[in-house]
Amino acid sequence: MMEGLSLPVVWIIVAVIAVILEGCTVQLVSLWFAVGAVAAAIVSVFTDDLIVQLAVFSLLSIVCIVATRPLARHLKSKSGDVPTNCDRYIGKVADVVVDIDDTEAVGQVKAEGSVWSAKSETGAFIPAGTKVRVKAIEGVKMVVAPCEAKV
Repeated sequence: MMEGLSLPVVWIIVAVIAVILEGCTVQLVSLWFAVGAVAAAIVSVFTDDLIVQLAVFSLLSIVCIVATRPLARHLKSKSGDVPTNCDRYIGKVADVVVDIDDTEAVGQVKAEGSVWSAKSETGAFIPAGTKVRVKAIEGVKMVVAPCEAKV
């Protein structure tokens, strides 16, 4: 046993550190080690054998990680990108109101009454008056491509 600290206290300190580390991250990284440390603290009340305590800590931490991995993946896939109200423009037709010239970093389009800075999807020059389709939003710019002519 460590001088001045009992093993249960040491394991609780490990658990608290793991929880603090978990609070500093945005992913499930150390929470499972906190669970393992609490279990090791409980075991340390019944035995002073450090090998047994380390085994409980290690095994329970690994089991928690393996058991919750599918849940974490599922939750992560659901969170993904957070849609914003500007996403409503994607796929819409807009009018070029200022020539789009990516080499000069100029160009504006008007989509559903709002004027946006714009750039060409392919980097090609698009003159004012052209109908374009909004392909994406990158920061504060719409990425656009000319609409295909109707036959």
